[in-house]
Amino acid sequence: MSVAKAQRLSFSEREARILEAAGRLFSERGFVGTTTRAIALESGVNEALLFRHFKSKEDLYTALLQVKLEDFDAQVAPELRKTLELPIADGLFEISKIIVHKHRENLWFLRVMLFAALESHHLGQLFFKQRLPLLEFLQEFFARKISKQEARDADPAILARAFIAMIHHYILITLVFKAKDHFPLPEDAMLASFVDIFTKGVLP
Repeated sequence: MSVAKAQRLSFSEREARILEAAGRLFSERGFVGTTTRAIALESGVNEALLFRHFKSKEDLYTALLQVKLEDFDAQVAPELRKTLELPIADGLFEISKIIVHKHRENLWFLRVMLFAALESHHLGQLFFKQRLPLLEFLQEFFARKISKQEARDADPAILARAFIAMIHHYILITLVFKAKDHFPLPEDAMLASFVDIFTKGVLP
């Protein structure tokens, strides 16, 4: 898209286009390997115009995080909250499907996050904060199940992290490394197995 055409966009439209371009480039080249000049070219604006919207490359990155947090609140959180009243195994199965589906839909963003965590401690901390709403929801889920005696008395924060670790491992192997053959079962069956092991343990 030409710079002239970009300048005919409204301020918010131009900002959205810059963020979209930044997301693509960050996912392909990493944070360090992406320049504001490249983002400007990709989005069809000049660099001076880009800096009217964002003071720095880090501001751009932070804005991307904010967009995804808003997406979580608007789209993912309502889906997750529907699982709160389900039996624990059914709820965890639905939660795992939602998490995998959202990562598959936004694989570019997962790549942005992984690049950032590897390249910069500070950006890695932002990545961690972006994950907090999901962990907080899982803590609430387990706290409810414990209060209803559907789960044994354990720290909900630890349960949340233990459960999400299995799902994130599956996401990394299948979506990032593209090694679906690493798992012996189709996706739904694999997720159901994770839930079964998590809820029942491995002892006979």
